[in-house]
Amino acid sequence: MRSVPRIRRVVALAAGVLLGLTGLATLGSPASATPGNHGGPQCVQPQDAKYQHWFNGPAGTASIKLLGNKPLCADQSFALVSYTAPSATFATPQHVLDSSVQKFVPAKRGELTVNKLDFKVEVPECFTQVDFVFGDQIINPLTDTSDRYNSRKVGENAAPGNRSKPAPGQPKTAFYNGGQGTCKAEPAVEALPDCEGNVAVKLINRSTFSETFTITADGGFSKTETLKARQEPVTVNLVPANAKNIVVTSRGKEIYRGGWAQPQDCQVPEVGTPDASVTQTCEGLTFTIKNPANGKDLTATFTPNTGTAQTVTVKAGEDKTVPFPGSEGLTVKVEGDLAVLNGEVAWTAPENCAGEPTPPAGGTPSPSPSVTTPATPGTPEPSTTPVAYTPGDEPELPLTGAAVGTIAGAAVLLLAIGGGLFFMARRRKLNFTA
Repeated sequence: MRSVPRIRRVVALAAGVLLGLTGLATLGSPASATPGNHGGPQCVQPQDAKYQHWFNGPAGTASIKLLGNKPLCADQSFALVSYTAPSATFATPQHVLDSSVQKFVPAKRGELTVNKLDFKVEVPECFTQVDFVFGDQIINPLTDTSDRYNSRKVGENAAPGNRSKPAPGQPKTAFYNGGQGTCKAEPAVEALPDCEGNVAVKLINRSTFSETFTITADGGFSKTETLKARQEPVTVNLVPANAKNIVVTSRGKEIYRGGWAQPQDCQVPEVGTPDASVTQTCEGLTFTIKNPANGKDLTATFTPNTGTAQTVTVKAGEDKTVPFPGSEGLTVKVEGDLAVLNGEVAWTAPENCAGEPTPPAGGTPSPSPSVTTPATPGTPEPSTTPVAYTPGDEPELPLTGAAVGTIAGAAVLLLAIGGGLFFMARRRKLNFTA
């Protein structure tokens, strides 16, 4: 019988063809890259981020810095809040006097993000509590039965507070109970001016009886408020037209006289804020700095991981660019006066680039500056981290010519193996004896 050898030849032929086609299909699949693995800086989830903090409770100031060179993948808020308190040690009830809420935000391709936040609140003249916390939820009032900040306090032993460590010489946990002098059991006033010329007048009743407050000010302003014993403070807002010659009386006597004065943390208006950005192209990275005519001279150093560092100065009224030719793994660290650029940027070629990046004409990039936003007097200077990508922005890598050659060669080899198996099957003979 010759049916068995025929069947074997057919099976061998089918096996050879299948092997060749399988190799072609497998090796012919386009090359791809996992997002985040080919050069662009990734982000860090808020729960994995690490911070460093500064805190001065009596002064009502705090700062927090995002560590590392990666931006956050999502928002992270922080709040600094001051309370009026009945004692220099923790006691209730407490009511909010002033608060400041800010947040870190994710960065998109080509955007720069702040990596340090500065806070300032007014603090009562006598007993107070000041808390610096994760999140934007402020507890008001603080009572025997209300929520507590607990591990939300920056620097606490448990999450989220333990994500931040104190800067050298700073308190481990960012909260304060205390105050100067003795709070008398009588009506009191705290005036909180802002940078726009308004004044918020806080009326506080520390006595054990109801108290009546009368406020007069410029422009014929007059208002009367009555507060029960230990009632939450009442705020009376005075616009710039009424924010001078403010007088508050209670119990028939004057308890406050004053007017608007510019807070120390207001930005000086005559100093312009520089504008800075970073652009990613097929040719490389380009930093752009625009210093307004009313700005101040700025100096920054740009240090690539390969190549020569560039130090540039941008005078008031000048615009400059600092280009770096693109290369695999290129990162540029920015340091100096330009807080808005301080940090590190990684280059990633846009998805529509073909071939290797071409250096900008002229070979060596010409120096161009980076810009630092002028710091607010009396507060720490904010800094920022430049970012090229947000998760989801990274393109897949294109199939290259070298990969096509490899695929074709491997496919030919596997087809040859299949043909060999077919030839061997034809040469083989098998005889049977019934």
